[in-house]
Amino acid sequence: MYLRGAIWWTQFKRNGKLIRLSTETKDKGAARKKEVELITDFDKHGLRNEGKKKTFKDMTDRYMQEYATQKAPKSMLRDTISLKHLLPVFGDMPLIKITPDKIVRYKTQRRNEGASASSINKELAFSKHAFNLAIKEWEWIKDNPFTKVSMEKMPSGRVKYLQVDEFNKLYVACDENLKPIMLLAANTGLRQDNILSLTWQQVNFKNEMITVEQTKNHERLGIPMNKTIKTLLLGLNKIRHIDSPYLFHTSAGAKLCNTLVSRWFRQACKKAGIQDFRFHDMRHHFASQLVQSGVNLYVVQQLLGHKTITMTQRYSHLAPDNLKSSVAVLDQFQGRVITMGDHSGVQQ
Repeated sequence: MYLRGAIWWTQFKRNGKLIRLSTETKDKGAARKKEVELITDFDKHGLRNEGKKKTFKDMTDRYMQEYATQKAPKSMLRDTISLKHLLPVFGDMPLIKITPDKIVRYKTQRRNEGASASSINKELAFSKHAFNLAIKEWEWIKDNPFTKVSMEKMPSGRVKYLQVDEFNKLYVACDENLKPIMLLAANTGLRQDNILSLTWQQVNFKNEMITVEQTKNHERLGIPMNKTIKTLLLGLNKIRHIDSPYLFHTSAGAKLCNTLVSRWFRQACKKAGIQDFRFHDMRHHFASQLVQSGVNLYVVQQLLGHKTITMTQRYSHLAPDNLKSSVAVLDQFQGRVITMGDHSGVQQ
């Protein structure tokens, strides 16, 4: 047996296939007894199809208990919000009764309710993941109807960034506690929570790298330090809290609260006269400055930690001069420059 989250699971092989089943309990003693029942039942009946009796609520209850609890608080909250919309429609429905047609009707209903494409897609993605687990790990059902329904088309992502003078005004307006956080955001493109979660173990002055162990995409990300950030962090290192692992912390050494930093940021924006600008937009500001300085989109993608280039392409329009210079290199391969005059004497 082994633990997955707080739940005990059992695994065994049959006909060369590794079978994993949940005992659905946190108690190890009870799990041992359940393990015997599960193996005996499996050997007697083989692969079970429980889709006839298991409902959407059964599936999502188990998902929330075994998987959502391992997610970041924001992701778990997002799943909870998705369920508020999904359960009234699918909750009591047996899994085998959920069809692509019913899912499309659900999408239409949510659109009519005024839900954004982003919200609808999160609800669909949540359901698709739960169904995949019900198929591959719990062996309740054999088909996932959510894979047959397309996601909503998303509008172009917001790209909001500051001009140099605007950033300078905002920086001057910042509380002294916020200034180093702002400087790090502008020079690394890290998300607010990643910045506030940074510990000194993640800072390597010798290699001039900051390592984020887990990003939003659940992947490791290395960010190189420029001179501005290295100077900043060397200064902070000299006055670091002896009992705190965090770069940015309270007087007691605890991690700074996201809500507090967001409030400082809003106050600075108001003081600087900058409207409709969020802390997350510092990430766009970082990427926009790079693209406008001629850094190619692939490099920007790596620095932002985007899994695909699609998300990064929202910044491509900021590099028209860079695109022109890229096309201009082709001139060297031409034997001669063709002008309109070259065509004027062409005989028909």
